[in-house]
Amino acid sequence: MRLSLYVHVPFCRSRCAYCAFYSGEPLAELAAYPAHLAAEMALRARTPGPLYTVYFGGGTPSLLGPPGIAAVLEAAERTWGIAPGAEITVEANPGADPDLPGLRAAGVNRLSLGVQALDDALLARLGRPHRAADARANLAGAVAAGFERISADLLYGLPGLAPGALVGWASELVARGAGHLSAYSLELHEGTALAADRAAGAFALPDGEEEGAQAAALGEALAALGLSAYEVSNFARPEERCRHNLAYWDGLPYLGLGPGAHGYEPGGGRWGCRWWNDPGLAPYAQALARGTLPPGGSEELTRDEALLERLFLGLRRPAPLDFGALERAFGLPPGAFTPALTVLRRDGLLADLPGGSAPTPAGLRRADGLALWLRDQAVSRP
Repeated sequence: MRLSLYVHVPFCRSRCAYCAFYSGEPLAELAAYPAHLAAEMALRARTPGPLYTVYFGGGTPSLLGPPGIAAVLEAAERTWGIAPGAEITVEANPGADPDLPGLRAAGVNRLSLGVQALDDALLARLGRPHRAADARANLAGAVAAGFERISADLLYGLPGLAPGALVGWASELVARGAGHLSAYSLELHEGTALAADRAAGAFALPDGEEEGAQAAALGEALAALGLSAYEVSNFARPEERCRHNLAYWDGLPYLGLGPGAHGYEPGGGRWGCRWWNDPGLAPYAQALARGTLPPGGSEELTRDEALLERLFLGLRRPAPLDFGALERAFGLPPGAFTPALTVLRRDGLLADLPGGSAPTPAGLRRADGLALWLRDQAVSRP
């Protein structure tokens, strides 16, 4: 099986007003971080390589700089090997002044740029540390630096955002060199600044109809530009689909390095095993200094958990799912899914394609709920 590596970099210069990700470790610890990661690699070296994808996420991974990224990649090469042509992605924040030529020279071939919006007032309201001009300059810099593939993140579900404006941003990003866009609906998590503002009546999200109109307009515009939806939140030209994301969605093994990172071994236990490092840089570094794995945990999935995950991942993609094969793989009686699938086809949420049934655009928007319902319907049948 192809092995992927995720490297979590929990450092940022500032926290965005909607961000609930684990980050915010002291920047003074940044220089020592590649050595910590190399130490963790040595403890996890028994997993067979080589690596086919490497993804630096965060946080703001580009803060490691080209020397730090190169050091991590060199350690990964020594530990597992990196396959020829491997996809190596680094997330970058336009406000963090990333050294794009340096990152490209360090071996990064795919850049994921956190644009989020091309409206300065909205960016300021979101607490983003950049402005639209910074995003445009970074896109131009990425093209000039010779990145093979460029992705950009956008947010929708923003207050007062006209669908036409969102389409204009997406069209501009594609015209400036992005062959992949990830579009996420703004969610407000407890503990974030925007969630507090909402609770105080100082911030409001659009209603579901308005948010749906934004999402639909964006999807239609990107399809017209040749960027098809290969997952509910991800759009790309076929040759620019993120291979690291596809590894997650295909249930392939991956390693997670750094505090807060997760890994998955499909051969662990009967139905696969997940493991994780606890957040917190200090205990992470202290454990590695003792020559022990960082604090964390693991769990073997049950059959029902593994089935739910397979449905969850499958229904977020507009590709056919072979439900008969799922019944056989998970020991369900033949036809266990049939009554539920009949209902979903009748309601326009699934469509039959060669090789199985696939979610319609309406089904994609309800993928999480459909996965849970399908799982419960199938396992409850005698």
